[in-house]
Amino acid sequence: MFFSLSRRILLLSCAGLMLGAAAPLPNPVAVVVDVQRILDESQAARSVQKQLETQRSKFQTEIEKEENGLSQAEQDLAKSRDQLTPDAYTDREQQLRQRFAIVERHVQARRKVLDQAFGDSMNTVRANLLAIVNDVAHERGANLVLIKQQVLWTDKALDMTDEVLSRLNTKLPQVTVKMAPEEKEENTEESPK
Repeated sequence: MFFSLSRRILLLSCAGLMLGAAAPLPNPVAVVVDVQRILDESQAARSVQKQLETQRSKFQTEIEKEENGLSQAEQDLAKSRDQLTPDAYTDREQQLRQRFAIVERHVQARRKVLDQAFGDSMNTVRANLLAIVNDVAHERGANLVLIKQQVLWTDKALDMTDEVLSRLNTKLPQVTVKMAPEEKEENTEESPK
């Protein structure tokens, strides 16, 4: 059974090659674009970076505040060890561990939100970039677009990076980063302070 299936696939492949060979392929007309430079220098990508840096800075300030509170609570617990019964100390230690876990989950959730916002925003930039590359390539009569980083050498006349960058900056000067709300945990109780 396996052998006959393999034989059928081979026959279909050969038939496809013979049909494909009947239609001549067009001569390649290539252009080159430096995608990385565009993603680094475009106004839209820079606006995304700036907005995310602001969000990261705000987030870092919040986390530092929470970490300082946890550190103080840990010191207070250590100082009160001799004044508490073993059961009371164990309870407060458990509450402190829960607060640490909540902060850690908050950090992970916020990172996930930031990463998702960055990805979504850059996908908007990439989609517009691709549309513009398509337009410019067709205007130049090209049927093949190569990424500059994957080309060993090219004539400068084939490089359409500047034109694509200019059009992208005109079409999409900024992207508004949309931050999704953090997912709230179910069954979380108010953490003791």
